[in-house]
Amino acid sequence: MGTVTQFIVFVSIVFSVYGLMNYYVCRKILLQTHFPTGVNAAIIAFLILMVVSPFICRIGMFRRMDGFHYGLTLVSSLWMGVLFYLLILNAGVDLVNALGRLIGWIIPGTSPNDVISPGYPIFFIILIVTSGICTYGYFEALNIGVSRVTIETHKLPRGVDRVTIAQISDVHLGVLVGESRLKKIARIIEELHPDILISTGDLVDENLDSMDYLAEELKSIRPRLGKYAITGNHEFYAGLERSVRFTEDSGFIMLRNQYANVHGIINLIGLDDPTAKNFNDNSGEGIPTLFSRCDPELFTILLRHQPRAFKKNASSMPMDLQLSGHTHKGQIFPFNLLTHILFPLQGGFFEVDGKKLYSSRGTGTWGPPLRFLSPPEIVIIELRKL
Repeated sequence: MGTVTQFIVFVSIVFSVYGLMNYYVCRKILLQTHFPTGVNAAIIAFLILMVVSPFICRIGMFRRMDGFHYGLTLVSSLWMGVLFYLLILNAGVDLVNALGRLIGWIIPGTSPNDVISPGYPIFFIILIVTSGICTYGYFEALNIGVSRVTIETHKLPRGVDRVTIAQISDVHLGVLVGESRLKKIARIIEELHPDILISTGDLVDENLDSMDYLAEELKSIRPRLGKYAITGNHEFYAGLERSVRFTEDSGFIMLRNQYANVHGIINLIGLDDPTAKNFNDNSGEGIPTLFSRCDPELFTILLRHQPRAFKKNASSMPMDLQLSGHTHKGQIFPFNLLTHILFPLQGGFFEVDGKKLYSSRGTGTWGPPLRFLSPPEIVIIELRKL
């Protein structure tokens, strides 16, 4: 199956699923309420617009973003979060009613009736709960915290007692995560005074043609031992050449299946995201060759966007620490329960077979500009000499 065909199939599936989600919520709203015909027509028109808006916004991203496309992107992205909670809350009501009807059929002398009757009360309860969660989630996404990890090691060279590494991941610079968020990230990093800054992928998202000025903001961050970055899947989606150029213009050294000896203090190995295979990109060297270049006397850090393979490969890789991101720890609860199936090691510090992993929750947002019970973070890893 060709790339174009795969893309058409993927878009068709996404469009169908998203359309069905909106149809289900629309049907539940109309069944639970008795709004006038005009109001119902407005609700239906709005939901149709929300279904097609991701594609309208995508077209807008191929040119400089104007006010209309920005506003539509913001509304449609927020709607994705609202839709998610309207969907699961209404599905919860349907599940309770289905169980109630089942019990009514099974137990003699009872009738198979709904436990929760449709109507204005349940509509407004669901609406209030959804509004509360999404309002909280919007502000939680803006509240970037600092997570700290201390690792003691004998692998620091003579005269170096500690090294401080700042990790950002999944910033998703683009239409919604822009200048104001980036200024906040830069201010926090500068206040922390790290020796090294590392980006573990998805620094960028879309619409790079209108984001050149953001590179200057990132360039102003100058840790004494430098800045290093790897690709995430979104660097490929946004256009690899433009993404790499933007990252390098921001002052980062890109490690694309490459090794770097950082001032004779630590080893860094940066791997491309597996998405590279879908784009027939085979930059850099193989993993065994990269590890063979490492000074075995120095602390070795593997930069890998996705933490999926860590548990399986930790014992076979001569690394001390892996830094990853990608999962956002689900970003909005209870989506983290689903991402946990694919990525059991998400959102925190883990140790397997003596090898350590920090899997970042991410610094920005993707899709809905919300975070619920998964706040954004900048990670500070302090290596201390034993």
